[in-house]
Amino acid sequence: MNTQLVVTDITRMYKGMVCIAGYDRNRRCIRPELPPPGISESFLYSGETARIFPFALIELDLLKTTPQPPHTEDCRFDPKTVRYVGTVYSREAVLCWSLFPSVAAIFEQPVLHGPGYYVKACRGVRSLGTIQPGAIKGVEYQPSEEGAFGYRLVFTDGEDAEYNLKIVDLTWNYYCHSLRDEILEPNIISHKMGKLLRERSVYLRIGLGRSWKAFPDRCYLQITGIYTFPDHLGGKHFAHFAPRRKPNFS
Repeated sequence: MNTQLVVTDITRMYKGMVCIAGYDRNRRCIRPELPPPGISESFLYSGETARIFPFALIELDLLKTTPQPPHTEDCRFDPKTVRYVGTVYSREAVLCWSLFPSVAAIFEQPVLHGPGYYVKACRGVRSLGTIQPGAIKGVEYQPSEEGAFGYRLVFTDGEDAEYNLKIVDLTWNYYCHSLRDEILEPNIISHKMGKLLRERSVYLRIGLGRSWKAFPDRCYLQITGIYTFPDHLGGKHFAHFAPRRKPNFS
């Protein structure tokens, strides 16, 4: 079925792979998927030009739904049919299509803690939604046990529940990497980004990762998109900060 989607989430995964999600004209959330190994970051481009990016309106042929609760949004698509249509500038209105009063309200099941924050796998009505945080407590930018730098956000939601979640938003990751290229220390970047978020109206896209071998019964919460008003990136997106890309953008 030929469908147009407003892209709201581009998630950085592993080994150059990404996850995409967006909304159709009926405000239905859809996560386009391909068979393993999935969608590569290079698929986001047509040549050197980004064609899939946050708030791009894209067209593609959806083949069949492949829901695996709580990931009820999954849908296979024909990769040959993807086409960039335009850019949606009413970003705040699109985010409000999926706005919930709290993190727990998104998933309609208990959010458990220890270690991390997660919901039980194989149940639930959705795996993606939007909140406006009650308060931004801080940004953490530090190396993991494996040595790779990672990004986390500490915040409260509308019910004053506090979370400390990993940020997997591709644009956020590349933007912070670009600050490292400016020879800023991690603690300076953490302070800079925390201050930036506290000075703006913030919308957080919250999603669920997949269960895996270590925790087959858990889907961990993560931040799949961070959007600010006014926009701290001035309309730019991941491709403007991606390493080794020519400056040619949609």
